[in-house]
Amino acid sequence: MVRNVTLASQVAPFALLVGAFVLDASSLDLVARLGGDGLPLFYRISAVWGGRAGPLLLWAAILAVVTWFMARDGGPAPLEVRIMHGWVLALIALAWLLEPFAAATGAQGELNPLLQTDLMVIHPPIVFSYYSLCLATASVALAGVLRRDSADSIHAAQLHWARAGFVLGAIGIGLGGLWAYTVLDWGGYWAWDPVETGSLLPWLALLLIVHVRAKSDSSSAISASPAVGLLAGALAFHATLVTRANGVWASFHAFVADGEGTLADDPYLRVLDIADFSPVGIEVTSYLVAIVLLGYYAVTYLRRQQALALAAAGRTSMLQDKPLLAVGLVVAYIAVALWIGSSAVLALGLALILLVVHGDSESPPLHWVVLGVLLMLYASWFWLAGINQAVAGMVPFLAPWLLSGEEEDEMKALLQPLRDASVRTRVARAVPWYGGAAFLLLTWLLLTAEIDGTSLEAHEFYGAPLIGLLAVGLTLYAWGRSVDASRGTALLCTTLVASIVLAYLYDQFSLPGDPHLAIAGGITRGAVGLFLLTWLAFALPPTVQQAWRTASKVTPRLRESGVRGRSNAARARLLGSHLAHLGILLLLIGHVLTTTLIDRSDPSHLVTLVKDQPIEHDGYELVFVGTEIISADDDDYDFGVGDGFVGVLVEVRRDGELVDTVRPGMLRFESPTGAITARSEVDRVVGLTGDVIIILDIFQSSDLLSSMMRGQTEDVDRVRVTVHNLRGSHLVWVGWGLVMLGGALALASSNRSSQEGE
Repeated sequence: MVRNVTLASQVAPFALLVGAFVLDASSLDLVARLGGDGLPLFYRISAVWGGRAGPLLLWAAILAVVTWFMARDGGPAPLEVRIMHGWVLALIALAWLLEPFAAATGAQGELNPLLQTDLMVIHPPIVFSYYSLCLATASVALAGVLRRDSADSIHAAQLHWARAGFVLGAIGIGLGGLWAYTVLDWGGYWAWDPVETGSLLPWLALLLIVHVRAKSDSSSAISASPAVGLLAGALAFHATLVTRANGVWASFHAFVADGEGTLADDPYLRVLDIADFSPVGIEVTSYLVAIVLLGYYAVTYLRRQQALALAAAGRTSMLQDKPLLAVGLVVAYIAVALWIGSSAVLALGLALILLVVHGDSESPPLHWVVLGVLLMLYASWFWLAGINQAVAGMVPFLAPWLLSGEEEDEMKALLQPLRDASVRTRVARAVPWYGGAAFLLLTWLLLTAEIDGTSLEAHEFYGAPLIGLLAVGLTLYAWGRSVDASRGTALLCTTLVASIVLAYLYDQFSLPGDPHLAIAGGITRGAVGLFLLTWLAFALPPTVQQAWRTASKVTPRLRESGVRGRSNAARARLLGSHLAHLGILLLLIGHVLTTTLIDRSDPSHLVTLVKDQPIEHDGYELVFVGTEIISADDDDYDFGVGDGFVGVLVEVRRDGELVDTVRPGMLRFESPTGAITARSEVDRVVGLTGDVIIILDIFQSSDLLSSMMRGQTEDVDRVRVTVHNLRGSHLVWVGWGLVMLGGALALASSNRSSQEGE
């Protein structure tokens, strides 16, 4: 009864705000500015998250529902539930500071045209559900850390919520990509926009958690899993910070533009610039405090685990055994980080060097050493540090390892997978854990460097080796022991040589997109694309075979007795993981073909069409046949929103045969103040191998709008459009569907009250 009353009280503010928009209570300022009875019902609902307060109340309501599921009837609420209530109350308090129910002031506005789409009705609630499950994972981990529970029990308790967050995150991020693909004039589903990248980061953290027990020797991963759970919550707040701290990250998605533009080169210093006592300043400061708090507990927990392990082994830490050296390493790193001048490098590197010096004096923790070296390497790649600064920053991490004299043993261990198939399988199971952590670090650090604009090329180029490593891991995992060590080594070496040779000879192949254009340092998109496609194609056959074999064995049993029960639950999770592996491979192949190989800003995609004259472009003939203007009052106006449509009719032909007629254009929105805004309406030709997206160039749209206002559209004899031929785009959506299906199978078989083997 108590939890029901609590839920009702926490959901009530959001429900009242939704009711105000649905009923068009224009006496409220938010409703007067963003709503209106002219909007369809669903868009009145999406208008709720068009301002700053509405999304917070939405998040608080969803978080309250998740808390209701976590709570138990009768008895005192467990610590994790009380922590969740704290998050809910904090969000409601922040929303209240932003005055969601303030009286109308007479100011008029209009809902952002990009929010007036069906996907924007469902995408934000799913994303906030995903963030809420990240916070549930973090709250369970935090409660366990504060109670000093064992790492195994904390991991088992947070695993169910991590799986749920992983599935909803896949759905939410995918729907965001679908929105970009169908509404935005990017010409693709992904552009590494800061908001996209921010949403991906907690999903990567959840990916680590759900793969913990997949690691053959999972004790070290289980020991670190609660810290990753805390980071998942911190990264959910970080994603919100990226979206809502406008003026910090330049993003196409940030609809709540109340922040102030600043000139600091560091994103977190920019956050501090707007961290005043205004409601917006308090809001963004609160996110930063939550991130620091969860990060602090993650590091504190890891240090505690190190102390327990050392005590159990009768060993001492470097800080105890060699205090002068340990303190010197910490001071040296702080000096280098201050020299570099990045708060991100300072904070994360300081946490890592502390973990190194609190580790085993005789055998330094190699994983923290490697992560510190990667941090410095990434910092030099991403323009945060010079090469000399990065090398100086590596020294404090490498010194303990070099002084330990274990490098020779480590080199021998690195060769073991080439000699032993069972060791090779263990290495494959560790790839998601270590490779995922490396990709998470790379993506986060790139995000901190992209405050004034996204570098899509940097993400594609620097992420390529890690995606190649993922393909290797999936291949080795699918092989198991069916391929002996010598044959497997020969196949891997052959593929490595082939990937390098094919990348070098990329211009000998007919690749889609813009393979000849440079992506970084003189290396072309074609070279990177062929390198990746070689490894992904290498991993595809064994992964398909494994998924088919597992489905053939498991599906009949699941049909017979469902996914519950210990043995069937394990089978369902196994099938889910194999389907997700296949899905991620297909998605990545589609991504290389539609994003890595295509430069959407290149002028070659701009095509000028002369009326009734076929223009050859990328295997198609495009014919501009006329313009069309449709008023919102016309019977054949089928857009549902906007005050009018202006567009062009383009016939798409192949070998003289008509394939389709498309009508790219723009919707016109006129606000009550008379200001006119527009939203591009892309159109596409769906083919067997992929989509051809045709976009009316924004400048041409403006010319057409001017002609429309002068009544001269019939005189338009040429138009300029942007054309992207996205071969392989269907693979993205098939792969996304398999990832969701695999995650859903794992979640359906999950039992949050028991510890599960993988």
